[in-house]
Amino acid sequence: MSIMDTLNGEISDLFWFVDDYFWGISFVFLIGLGIIFTIKLKGLQILKIKETSSLALSGVSEGKKTSKVSSFEAFCIGMGARIGVGNIAGVATAIMMGGPGAVFWMWIFAIIGSASSFMESTLAQIFKEKKEDGHFYGGPAYYASKGLGNRKLGIIAAVLLVLTFGVGFIGVQSCNASSALSGAFDFDNNHLVFAIIIAALAALILFKGLKAAAKFSARVVPIMAVLWIVFALVAICFNIDGVVNAIAMIFQYAFTVPSALGGAIGTIIVTGLKRGVFSNEAGLGSVANIAATANVKHPVKQGMIQSFGVLVDTLVVCTITAFVVLSYGNFAEISALGLKGANLVQAITADSMGNIANYIIALFMFIFAFTSLIGYYTMSESNARFIKDSKKNILFVRILVIIVAFCAACVTDVTIMDAFSDTFMAAMAAVNMVIVALLSRKVFEAYADYRKQKKAGVEEPEFHKDALSDATGVTEWE
Repeated sequence: MSIMDTLNGEISDLFWFVDDYFWGISFVFLIGLGIIFTIKLKGLQILKIKETSSLALSGVSEGKKTSKVSSFEAFCIGMGARIGVGNIAGVATAIMMGGPGAVFWMWIFAIIGSASSFMESTLAQIFKEKKEDGHFYGGPAYYASKGLGNRKLGIIAAVLLVLTFGVGFIGVQSCNASSALSGAFDFDNNHLVFAIIIAALAALILFKGLKAAAKFSARVVPIMAVLWIVFALVAICFNIDGVVNAIAMIFQYAFTVPSALGGAIGTIIVTGLKRGVFSNEAGLGSVANIAATANVKHPVKQGMIQSFGVLVDTLVVCTITAFVVLSYGNFAEISALGLKGANLVQAITADSMGNIANYIIALFMFIFAFTSLIGYYTMSESNARFIKDSKKNILFVRILVIIVAFCAACVTDVTIMDAFSDTFMAAMAAVNMVIVALLSRKVFEAYADYRKQKKAGVEEPEFHKDALSDATGVTEWE
């Protein structure tokens, strides 16, 4: 073993140690507060799903005649950030680390997290701020500073978010996409070639600005999400006899640990939480940054839209991927393949559909990673503008994202990037959920205002800051 391999192992072990500690804390905030929000909102994410889905999928043409980011475009950027490597490689990793039962806990946490996503996205809209470029910006940094009057806490949230998403998540997405492409297209220096392609395409989109990124995601994300679902369903059909067993394994191992893994039930639960949150990002404050960019008439509209996005990501996209893997056979047979992540999905689908499956999944990984990269850049730019709204700051973030995407794509082992992103993801979740809890009253008041107008027959409610008992820090809802 080389010195570099030893160093990489030690760094990875350090991050995993800190990660386990942080997640013990974050678990309490994500689950505890998520349950409280669900109760206070009277199960909005499930009982109002017809309304939330209607809001999310309407207004496809909203942003075509304006330079501002429409509600639908914000939804697509949010889904672009959510639907990515986590829906393919992340689900497969969750199954291999926590067993089939981890999928069950991903479902549970998605339902709970959907309420948290509503809370943070609505808050982001209430405390959003228009910058000199004419676009709206918001998120944990903004609602901590404007809502709590604590700019230092806002800066901490901004820095954590850039580290988590601008470095960690982008690194994971880029590395996984490059690995999948390199596995499908084997030639000399393939990682380097794909790294250059990923970085070049990222630069092309990012330097055109936020609206260009919004338009790109609005066009690509819905198409790719549907195509992945279609491809996955076809793959499942090849092993259709295993679907019933797949469902049985998810529930069977939700409360028992497979003998092949050992460990305790807590491992399954935490694995489901980690990979679920990595995929749908509920409670991290990340999608709240995107929700704030939307030009809407009422903050609650974007909150409801983004809460629906969590359910689509996990209950639909992740579940379909899980069935692709689990319909292959018993867990012992799947474990015997000795693979994880996207490589596991590639091996299973290639066994049924032929080698072309490797190329198709590599393509999905590449495009999903790229749309996620755009979403993470949008968040990073928003927080850079919070710290200091200057062209130099924005240029720095754009260059940082491109460099991280390039360097991570050159790496063949994603272990360190996983550990790094998981560690900061846990820290980001804890900080954001505390801030959201402290400002939750304003969200409940805004939701009461929205429902009051809907009950009165108003088709599209409009918000005014007077609806809040205390509108301190609210600047964009005169």
